[in-house]
Amino acid sequence: MSQHSHQLSDGTLRTAVSEAESEDRRAVGEQKLAELRTELDGIDEVLRTAIRDRIDVCVRVAHIKREYDIPMMQPGRVGLVTARAREFASANGLSPDFLEALYRSLIAEACRVEDLIIDSPTARPGLESER
Repeated sequence: MSQHSHQLSDGTLRTAVSEAESEDRRAVGEQKLAELRTELDGIDEVLRTAIRDRIDVCVRVAHIKREYDIPMMQPGRVGLVTARAREFASANGLSPDFLEALYRSLIAEACRVEDLIIDSPTARPGLESER
Protein backbone atom coordinates (compact mmCIF):
# COMPACT_ATOMS: atom_id res chain seq x y z
CA MET A 1 0.00 0.00 0.00
CA SER A 2 1.42 3.39 -0.92
CA GLN A 3 1.76 6.11 1.65
CA HIS A 4 -0.84 8.17 -0.25
CA SER A 5 -3.48 5.44 -0.05
CA HIS A 6 -2.66 4.91 3.66
CA GLN A 7 -3.20 8.60 4.35
CA LEU A 8 -6.41 8.56 2.34
CA SER A 9 -7.87 5.58 4.20
CA ASP A 10 -6.72 6.99 7.56
CA GLY A 11 -8.54 10.28 6.81
CA THR A 12 -11.61 8.40 5.67
CA LEU A 13 -11.55 6.36 8.88
CA ARG A 14 -11.26 9.51 11.00
CA THR A 15 -14.18 11.05 9.10
CA ALA A 16 -16.29 7.92 9.63
CA VAL A 17 -15.46 7.85 13.35
CA SER A 18 -16.23 11.55 13.63
CA GLU A 19 -19.58 11.09 11.86
CA ALA A 20 -20.47 8.14 14.12
CA GLU A 21 -19.60 10.15 17.22
CA SER A 22 -21.68 13.03 15.91
CA GLU A 23 -24.65 10.71 15.31
CA ASP A 24 -24.28 9.23 18.81
CA ARG A 25 -24.20 12.72 20.34
CA ARG A 26 -27.24 13.71 18.31
CA ALA A 27 -29.10 10.59 19.49
CA VAL A 28 -28.27 11.42 23.11
CA GLY A 29 -29.45 14.97 22.53
CA GLU A 30 -32.69 13.77 20.96
CA GLN A 31 -33.31 11.49 23.95
CA LYS A 32 -32.74 14.37 26.37
CA LEU A 33 -35.11 16.54 24.34
CA ALA A 34 -37.75 13.80 24.42
CA GLU A 35 -37.47 13.62 28.22
CA LEU A 36 -37.82 17.40 28.55
CA ARG A 37 -40.77 17.44 26.15
CA THR A 38 -42.47 14.79 28.27
CA GLU A 39 -41.89 17.02 31.29
CA LEU A 40 -43.35 19.99 29.39
CA ASP A 41 -46.39 17.90 28.42
CA GLY A 42 -47.02 17.21 32.11
CA ILE A 43 -46.70 20.89 32.97
CA ASP A 44 -49.06 21.78 30.11
CA GLU A 45 -51.64 19.34 31.50
CA VAL A 46 -51.39 21.05 34.90
CA LEU A 47 -51.76 24.47 33.23
CA ARG A 48 -54.82 23.43 31.25
CA THR A 49 -56.41 21.94 34.36
CA ALA A 50 -55.64 25.09 36.37
CA ILE A 51 -57.16 27.28 33.65
CA ARG A 52 -60.29 25.14 33.59
CA ASP A 53 -60.51 25.33 37.39
CA ARG A 54 -60.03 29.10 37.27
CA ILE A 55 -62.86 29.50 34.75
CA ASP A 56 -65.09 27.24 36.87
CA VAL A 57 -64.57 29.59 39.84
CA CYS A 58 -65.33 32.56 37.57
CA VAL A 59 -68.63 30.88 36.66
CA ARG A 60 -69.48 30.74 40.35
CA VAL A 61 -68.41 34.38 40.75
CA ALA A 62 -70.74 35.33 37.89
CA HIS A 63 -73.68 33.64 39.58
CA ILE A 64 -72.99 35.62 42.77
CA LYS A 65 -72.69 38.86 40.80
CA ARG A 66 -75.96 38.10 39.02
CA GLU A 67 -77.80 37.10 42.18
CA TYR A 68 -76.67 40.16 44.16
CA ASP A 69 -76.71 42.63 41.24
CA ILE A 70 -72.98 43.32 41.40
CA PRO A 71 -71.39 44.80 38.25
CA MET A 72 -69.42 42.33 36.17
CA MET A 73 -66.39 44.58 35.68
CA GLN A 74 -64.35 45.09 38.83
CA PRO A 75 -61.37 47.29 37.79
CA GLY A 76 -59.81 47.17 41.27
CA ARG A 77 -59.75 43.39 41.17
CA VAL A 78 -58.27 43.36 37.65
CA GLY A 79 -55.54 45.75 38.82
CA LEU A 80 -54.78 43.59 41.85
CA VAL A 81 -54.55 40.38 39.81
CA THR A 82 -52.31 41.92 37.14
CA ALA A 83 -50.09 43.58 39.77
CA ARG A 84 -49.65 40.20 41.49
CA ALA A 85 -48.72 38.64 38.15
CA ARG A 86 -46.09 41.33 37.51
CA GLU A 87 -44.65 40.97 41.03
CA PHE A 88 -44.46 37.21 40.67
CA ALA A 89 -42.74 37.55 37.31
CA SER A 90 -40.18 40.00 38.66
CA ALA A 91 -39.44 37.82 41.67
CA ASN A 92 -39.00 34.70 39.52
CA GLY A 93 -36.94 35.94 36.59
CA LEU A 94 -39.87 36.09 34.16
CA SER A 95 -41.03 38.93 31.97
CA PRO A 96 -43.60 41.04 33.85
CA ASP A 97 -45.08 42.16 30.51
CA PHE A 98 -45.50 38.55 29.40
CA LEU A 99 -47.18 37.42 32.62
CA GLU A 100 -49.44 40.48 32.71
CA ALA A 101 -50.47 39.82 29.09
CA LEU A 102 -51.20 36.20 29.95
CA TYR A 103 -53.35 37.25 32.90
CA ARG A 104 -55.14 39.88 30.82
CA SER A 105 -56.04 37.10 28.38
CA LEU A 106 -57.33 34.92 31.24
CA ILE A 107 -59.30 37.88 32.61
CA ALA A 108 -60.80 38.60 29.18
CA GLU A 109 -62.06 35.02 28.95
CA ALA A 110 -63.43 35.22 32.51
CA CYS A 111 -65.28 38.43 31.58
CA ARG A 112 -66.72 36.78 28.47
CA VAL A 113 -68.01 33.86 30.52
CA GLU A 114 -69.34 36.15 33.26
CA ASP A 115 -71.18 38.25 30.67
CA LEU A 116 -72.88 35.14 29.32
CA ILE A 117 -74.16 34.27 32.77
CA ILE A 118 -74.98 37.74 34.07
CA ASP A 119 -76.75 38.83 30.88
CA SER A 120 -78.66 35.61 30.27
CA PRO A 121 -82.46 35.86 30.54
CA THR A 122 -82.39 33.03 33.06
CA ALA A 123 -79.53 32.00 35.29
CA ARG A 124 -78.00 28.81 34.02
CA PRO A 125 -76.13 27.15 36.89
CA GLY A 126 -75.02 24.38 34.55
CA LEU A 127 -73.15 26.73 32.19
CA GLU A 128 -69.82 25.25 33.21
CA SER A 129 -70.90 21.93 31.70
CA GLU A 130 -71.80 23.65 28.39
CA ARG A 131 -68.16 24.48 27.61
